[in-house]
Amino acid sequence: MRIYVLDDDPQVLAANAFLLKAMGHESRCWSEPAAFLAELDDAEPAVLLLDLAMPELDGLAVLDILNRRRSPVAVILLTGHGDVPQAVTAMKRGAVDFLEKPVDARRLATALAQARARAGELEERARARRQLARLSAREREVVALVAGGLTNKAIADSLCLAVRTVEVHRASAMSKLEVANMAELLRCWQQGQD
Repeated sequence: MRIYVLDDDPQVLAANAFLLKAMGHESRCWSEPAAFLAELDDAEPAVLLLDLAMPELDGLAVLDILNRRRSPVAVILLTGHGDVPQAVTAMKRGAVDFLEKPVDARRLATALAQARARAGELEERARARRQLARLSAREREVVALVAGGLTNKAIADSLCLAVRTVEVHRASAMSKLEVANMAELLRCWQQGQD
């Protein structure tokens, strides 16, 4: 999984890239948040070591932008002078961890493992949203009602359709979503609803 580092201090940027390399990880570095955000591929899962205090956009603002873009990037915030309220705010906004500089290799290794898992979850949600976007409006209605626990007959009554029509929409939706059974259909629906 890709690892990115964003910090406005060139020495810290170089030190973190060196630490990651020593730990066996390649990384890509940026010193400007706008450049990072412009170049980021929102479809690619990644881990971002993100400086909290930057003049242009601070780390929390970058985190908020990533959240709005629904980017599958798991964020580890870094700070030279963190405090408990900042850490709480960062975690509430979706950061995986909040580490103080200079970064300890053991804490970073733990945070990276958690971030990789989180990025995988974010990628699954993004994939589910892409799959759900393939559905027609009627297929989406049918899947929503299936996810709500309704039978084909109850869905047909609710939408004023024939049961056979509901079955066709349901089968078409399952094909488009690339799911083989109800459990997979429900998982895809739930993941795509965040």
